[in-house]
Amino acid sequence: MRLFFYNIWKWVQNNFYGLLLVIGVSIFAKQVIRLEILNDSLSSPVVALLCGIVLANIGLDNSWAKPSLNFASSQLLKVGVALIGFRLTFSEILEIGSLSGVLVIISVVFVSFFLIRWIGEKASLSKPLTLLLAAGFPICGISAIAAVKPLSGADDEETGYAVGLITIFGSISILFFSILHLIFDIEMNTLGWWIGLSVHDTSQVVAAASTISESSLDSAMVVKMGRILLLAPMLLMISFMKQREIQASEKKRFPVPIFIIGFAVAAALGSANVFSTSFLDSIDTVRTFLITAAMFGLGSGIRLISIKDLGAKPLRVGFIAWITVLVLAGIGTFLTI
Repeated sequence: MRLFFYNIWKWVQNNFYGLLLVIGVSIFAKQVIRLEILNDSLSSPVVALLCGIVLANIGLDNSWAKPSLNFASSQLLKVGVALIGFRLTFSEILEIGSLSGVLVIISVVFVSFFLIRWIGEKASLSKPLTLLLAAGFPICGISAIAAVKPLSGADDEETGYAVGLITIFGSISILFFSILHLIFDIEMNTLGWWIGLSVHDTSQVVAAASTISESSLDSAMVVKMGRILLLAPMLLMISFMKQREIQASEKKRFPVPIFIIGFAVAAALGSANVFSTSFLDSIDTVRTFLITAAMFGLGSGIRLISIKDLGAKPLRVGFIAWITVLVLAGIGTFLTI
């Protein structure tokens, strides 16, 4: 045990400046999103990802920070994903109001997931990138991508592209629903449901619904929480799907990664109401910081020339995925309300 802690201490000493860089950029990203000019249009993980991409492509030698950046994009990411579980409260399902509403949310999420995987396969998109898009668009955007990344086998370029697509089409969704509200006389609660069921990232849901009304925001957030609750079963499903792809000689590995077990335990504890609100707020702050740090680590491994090599195909698939979720969510909303 003493040797274990000694090795950790030596690693921290050897990578002190790299860790300082990761922490510094994460704090910087948190401060940037508070600027009024951004109007909550960006999240700190996106800002950190962009910082990482800049660092990787301006020609500076960052090899001295590589161990710390790799640590952030792998280990810190898994801890951050596990902590997402504390955001989930199963009692929030009751706030949806009806069994039909719950079934519509489940149907839209899982039908969208399998449709996007099928679309990606038909477009000959790589399986890891397709999996990230299939999880990110229907559930909770960047958080879902971060959660699925360790299971997908996606490289940093594919992960960065997926996050970029979620950011782009989520921003388009905000504009889309603002225009839709101006042109059509759609009931506020209905519009809130549609937003909550189709817009990807939570911050984008808040932005889109806030431009309409308070009642739309309330409905959107309840539905969005219902989608986020499906992240746990989605991760388990993907984990078992990936396990089936492993060769027979490797099937002795434990089928569910440890960080997913941590996620499930955190979700159960969060639903048990054993922690105070202030404690859960602190956990959420730590979770956001860890995922922000992880996105900086991911961004630092992205070479723009490699993104270019991926071509426009992921953009086309992303557009079709966005339309797919938007249409299915619209149908589901008008069948429910």
